[in-house]
Amino acid sequence: DFGYVIAVAAASGIVVWTQGFPVMPARKAAKVEYPHFCVYPIKTNEERLYMCAQRAHYNTLEGYPGFLASLLGAGILYPKTAAGLGVGWLIGRVSYGIGYRTGEPSKRNNFGTLLAYLSLFSLVGMGVVGGIKKATS
Repeated sequence: DFGYVIAVAAASGIVVWTQGFPVMPARKAAKVEYPHFCVYPIKTNEERLYMCAQRAHYNTLEGYPGFLASLLGAGILYPKTAAGLGVGWLIGRVSYGIGYRTGEPSKRNNFGTLLAYLSLFSLVGMGVVGGIKKATS
């Protein structure tokens, strides 16, 4: 059953990539030259849209290692439940990104965001409990 966990972990790469795709055209529209990755202060709507796309992507990247570690750790003893929660995190991150990329950062806080965090917190707890059980058995 651990194959489900591996499939979710692999699919998570697609979610991370798709969070990054909207950044490139937004960067071009906002005229943000490399190597710069942020605009401050934000003066135009294009700059706002770029920064929102950038933050949606970076925020996903910031939480990604913890998600993967928790998914894999929880999946050792609870593979189907971990995989299901992993799918919840993926759906939640997609919803978060869509909301954030509207240019109104408050729209990132939606049901998907709640789903992502509940899934992640559950995976962390299961990973810790599973790790302790595995270590002491």
